[in-house]
Amino acid sequence: LNGAIILERLQCKFGNLKSLTLYTQFCELPSILSTYCLLRNAPNLERLKILIDNSAEQKFEAHEEFQNSQWTGGMCANLQFVQITGIHWLPNEMTFIELILSKARLFCTLFITHGENCSMSNEDAMNKILSYRRASTCAEILFKGKASVTFFRS
Repeated sequence: LNGAIILERLQCKFGNLKSLTLYTQFCELPSILSTYCLLRNAPNLERLKILIDNSAEQKFEAHEEFQNSQWTGGMCANLQFVQITGIHWLPNEMTFIELILSKARLFCTLFITHGENCSMSNEDAMNKILSYRRASTCAEILFKGKASVTFFRS
């Protein structure tokens, strides 16, 4: 699409990969598909850090049904920790968080730091995240605002 390379399939798996840092965004189809492709091909991934590009605006709506269709059995089966830095609380970002919380059974910690120009208030976003179903009963959410870190567990 417009010269972007979409990474949808890989010929290999990253079986030894335990930790992954991605500089990406959830605003355009190529980056969303590439993110899911990498996650599908890292079956033993335990730690995921996502640094969100703050210059992007959402151009493609990857609703829950679309993102759920990208999820495969066993994907993120060992995922325990996710850190998202620069979140804007865009619908695609929120749907990604919802899927991680609802599907990763060994999940322990989600650590979020918001970016500039958020699409909703931090309080509204956190209330929404706290309402998401969790596959892991020990999943906790840490949110770093401008002044402090807030701990949530439900």
